Amino acid sequence: MKNIFSIKGKISMFVLWFFYFSVLSISCSKEEDDTPSLPETNLTEIFTQRLHDQIQTLQTLLDNAVFGNKQGNYPPASRLALTDRVAYLEEVSEKLNRGERKLSRSDMDNIILETSRIVNRFESSALTEDFVSVSAELHVNGKAGGYIDFGASPEFSNFDNGFTVEFWVKFEDLGNFDYILSTFLDNQNENDRYRYGWAVNYYGEGNNRLMRMSYVMGKDGLFEPGMQNFNRKNEWIHLAYVWNPSKISDGSANPQHFKMYLNGQLVKEEDVSRTDYTPNTKATSMVGFNFTNFDGSISTEGKGTNGYMKHLHIWNSVKSPAQLQTIMNTPETVTGNESDLVCGWKLTETVFDETSIADMTGRYTARLVGSYNWVK
Repeated sequence: MKNIFSIKGKISMFVLWFFYFSVLSISCSKEEDDTPSLPETNLTEIFTQRLHDQIQTLQTLLDNAVFGNKQGNYPPASRLALTDRVAYLEEVSEKLNRGERKLSRSDMDNIILETSRIVNRFESSALTEDFVSVSAELHVNGKAGGYIDFGASPEFSNFDNGFTVEFWVKFEDLGNFDYILSTFLDNQNENDRYRYGWAVNYYGEGNNRLMRMSYVMGKDGLFEPGMQNFNRKNEWIHLAYVWNPSKISDGSANPQHFKMYLNGQLVKEEDVSRTDYTPNTKATSMVGFNFTNFDGSISTEGKGTNGYMKHLHIWNSVKSPAQLQTIMNTPETVTGNESDLVCGWKLTETVFDETSIADMTGRYTARLVGSYNWVK
């Protein structure tokens, strides 16, 4: 293994050099009014070299750092911060050289300072002790840009004959329109609209306080059943949504196309005239605490959710009331080997690699992004 103190020394020297480089750059920009302007071609060459130097230095950091779960190692999420910055700097450099982007000296100074801040955060992320997973609650603030990216798979949305989505959740607050868990897509084109998938969401506009499930029907239709007068905050609750298009036996006396359960109790059931549910078979992620735009990017519309989640399961079967009671009361009985379990995440203890959280089946991974923390 590489010597940790040697690596830390290299990183510290980089930060000092970077700070000097930043101050020198800013000093030059402050004096630009008192000195002759350089030709644009010369500035492009200078800026390209500065971008190249930053990229090379970041790459050196990546090559020398030890990533792992031991004291002095760097967590994988820190690697992602550096690789993302390298990708950004490479993009800026390419556009600059193609004439697709212009940079002022102030712009260049700001780029250098931001890279310096990223490096400082990287240095401070080194583990001060060996990582040990502990019980914790995962808090994600979708109102501040946080979300869980569960990855893209048609299996999250495409089912032959009914499916069940169930999980535990705790809301810190409720807004006008909050996405909680979603595979939903909408191209927003009023002239030729297409929608796909499903989404658990809270609709609070006007006099509504509706905790609901939204299913896409046909090309752009919506079926959005749910529970009115919902106002459960700061407490763990279990939500379950069952879609049963063929009304197969569900262990009750009255199968319906849709049933919703709160803490194991049936709170909404409804039949619908059309059952042509349209899955999301596009290569876009299932997202917790927010939703995706039609191009697969994460929404910035402020419709995220601020809260907690644990014991998430999606089943490609119609779960009965008795089965839901068992899963709710003893989630540890779900092993990941069930034939009808599509995916499942416990989210009940800290994880070492927050960019690759394995699900219970071993088929998928999730990553935490933005504003989140583990509450121990």
